[in-house]
Amino acid sequence: MSSPPVRSAPIFSGPERRGRDRRQAPIVEVRPTYAHIDAAALIHNLRTVQGHVGPRCRVLAVVKADGYGHGAIEAARTFVDAGAWGLAVSLVEEGVELRQAGVLAPVLVLGGVHPGSEDVIVHRSLTPVVWAREHLQLLAAAVRRSGAPPLPVHLKVDTGMSRLGALPADLPALVDWLAGEDGQHLQVEGLMTHFACADDLDDAVSPGQLEQFRGCVATLASRGLHPPLRHVCNSAGLVRLPHAHFDMVRPGIALYGAGSGREVQLAELRMAMSVHSRILGIRTLPAGAKVSYGHRTTLTRDSRLGIVPVGYADGYPRRMSGQAQVLVRGHRCAVLGNITMDVSMIDVSDLPDAREGERVTLLGAQGRDRIDVYELAAWADVIPYEITCGISKRVPRR
Repeated sequence: MSSPPVRSAPIFSGPERRGRDRRQAPIVEVRPTYAHIDAAALIHNLRTVQGHVGPRCRVLAVVKADGYGHGAIEAARTFVDAGAWGLAVSLVEEGVELRQAGVLAPVLVLGGVHPGSEDVIVHRSLTPVVWAREHLQLLAAAVRRSGAPPLPVHLKVDTGMSRLGALPADLPALVDWLAGEDGQHLQVEGLMTHFACADDLDDAVSPGQLEQFRGCVATLASRGLHPPLRHVCNSAGLVRLPHAHFDMVRPGIALYGAGSGREVQLAELRMAMSVHSRILGIRTLPAGAKVSYGHRTTLTRDSRLGIVPVGYADGYPRRMSGQAQVLVRGHRCAVLGNITMDVSMIDVSDLPDAREGERVTLLGAQGRDRIDVYELAAWADVIPYEITCGISKRVPRR
C-alpha cells in the first residue's frame, strides 16, 4: 500500500516556516540558544529501520509529543517523503495539526476516542485506535451523520501493559458488535498491542504478550476478520524481537536517533537533535566564591565563569546541576552551581582564550567530542525520551 502524497514544501527552511508551523515558537529570535534538527539524520534513521525490518513490513512513524521535541510537522513531512507508511500521534489535536499543515498520509491516533472527538476524527480522516464498545458507537454514529465511507480503525488489546486496550476475553463481544448493522460504518484495518518490557534485557514478559496477541489474531480470524495491519513493536521491540514485526512496526525514539538505553538502540542511528548557545559574558571570580542559588558550589580556585543563556525553562534539567558538562572549542566544561530558569554558568578556566560569543554545545558534537542524549539523561536521572521531549518551545528549532 502506498502512502498518499503530501504537500511539497522545504523542510526546516527558516523562521517564516517556523512561524507558520510552530504556533508557539518565538516570532523574533535574538537569544543565541537553539536546537538544530538534522533532517538528513531523520531520513537516515527511517531507512535504517526499514532496512532492519525488511520490505514487507511497513513503518508507522511516531510523531507524538511534537515529534519527540523535534517538531511534529517537519518530522512528519520528512518521514512520509522518505517512505513511512503513515504517522502516529497520541492526541486528536496532534492529528488535526498535521492535517492543517497539509499532511495527507494515514494518521493513527493512539489515545483512543474521547466523547466529542468523533466528528473531528471522521472529518479529518484520522484513524483512531479503539478498544471499547463506546468508541465504536461514537465513531459509527459520526460516520453515519457525515455520510462518509467506512472509517478505518485499529483494535487494541491489552496483553500485559495494563494501560489501554481491550482484554483478550472482551474481544469477541467487540467483534460481534462490529458484525452488526452499526459496525458496517467501521473497517477494522489493524490489530495491535503494546510491549511493557521490551527494553529490559532480562525481559520475560514479551513472549507471553506475543502469545496472547497471536491468540487474539486467531479470535478475529475465527469470526472472519483478518486485519491487514498487525503491529506490536516499538523501538526496543523491533530491535530485540524480530519475530514480532508482523505487518508493521511503530518506532518512535529510534527515528530520532536513540533508544530507551544504549543496549537496545538499533545500530547506526544518528541523533537528529543538537542544542547550542553562546557565551553571553565571562566573569572572573576568586577561590572561595559561591555560585548560583543555594550556594551549593564553592570555587576551589580562581575561576573564569561563562554565562550561558539556557536554563530549566528551556528544558535543560535543573537535576543535572553539579554533573552536567558542555562543549566549548571542542573541550568539556563543567556546569557550575545550580542550573537556573534562564541561565547556566560554565567553568572556562582551562580555556584562557575563551571569550564572549563562543559557541556552546549542550547536546551534540563539537570538535572531536560529543555529548549524547544518554549522558544528559544519566545526569538528570531520566530516560532519553524526557530530554528531547522536554526541550521547550521557546527554544527555536533550526
